Amino acid sequence: MKAMGAVVATGAVSSVGLTSKDTALSHRAAAAGMREAPLAGPDGEPITMCFLPVIDPALTGQARAAAIAARAFAEVLEALGDVATVAVRARLYLCVDEPDPTLRARDLARFDNVATSLMQRGSRACPDLSIEVIARGAASMGFALGPVSNALARGDVDLAIVGGVHTDYDPARIAALAESGRLFSPERLDALIPGEAAAFVAIVRPDLLRRMGASTELWIHHATTAHEKARPDNDEPASLAMGMTAALRSALSPLAAEGARAGWMLTDLTFETFRHMELSSAMVRTQKHFCEPQYVDSPAQRLGYLGAAAMPMHLVLAAEACKRGFAPYP
Repeated sequence: MKAMGAVVATGAVSSVGLTSKDTALSHRAAAAGMREAPLAGPDGEPITMCFLPVIDPALTGQARAAAIAARAFAEVLEALGDVATVAVRARLYLCVDEPDPTLRARDLARFDNVATSLMQRGSRACPDLSIEVIARGAASMGFALGPVSNALARGDVDLAIVGGVHTDYDPARIAALAESGRLFSPERLDALIPGEAAAFVAIVRPDLLRRMGASTELWIHHATTAHEKARPDNDEPASLAMGMTAALRSALSPLAAEGARAGWMLTDLTFETFRHMELSSAMVRTQKHFCEPQYVDSPAQRLGYLGAAAMPMHLVLAAEACKRGFAPYP
């Protein structure tokens, strides 16, 4: 099976770990990042949230996102080491959340300060670094990997650094979640636990691995996207799951062509019922592509909602699990 690229370095920060290794091992040990946050819900009581206690509690919104992203980005650059100097042409694909029209104007910016901060840091390691911002929320990396594959295949770039950042640590965001009925509390379990994280992976073309002197942590074979009508803010039946079913069939078809199946799935499921109905329906329809142990991993249930950092974090967890020998399935 032909791979679009190889992951050669990772960087991540979460509520349970300040590095890729720490986050992966803590997640493996079922560590949970939930704690009382210095933010209040609509009732004036502190909310339950998965947040980074090492970040200034006075920082909120995009300023906080920039601080979080900088930590994970620094790790992936350090892990790259000399590879970054050999790979002359590099591009950063930054995945961010969709602008929320219910929030105030300052939050509608497309993470300009985050992108600027990362470019300043990255240009020192990769002088010929360019950037592309994908603002499609939790689906951002799905939309990023297509252009990444094309750019690597054409030789437009030698190295692609793909990652995302998300934070719910902002009074306006918490108010919006509460107003829409999506904020977790002991009285509302059909909801999401606010979270924050950042994760990045460095991807190179398979034929450049030897020249760069890089070791492979993970292979990326295929990426696909599909449209789903059901959203938290409408009444479309989630159990139809047409988008997820189409995406799973497309993503898993290369495996089937090789006579292989998948035994491990990482998802961005929270505790919202409609998302569980969606996944259940899609899994039934694509069951022929799966095998034992059918391990479904939902990091957001212990790390908090991850937004645009979800899929990058999944790749980091998969890379660490494969490298350290605790992946539940190859």
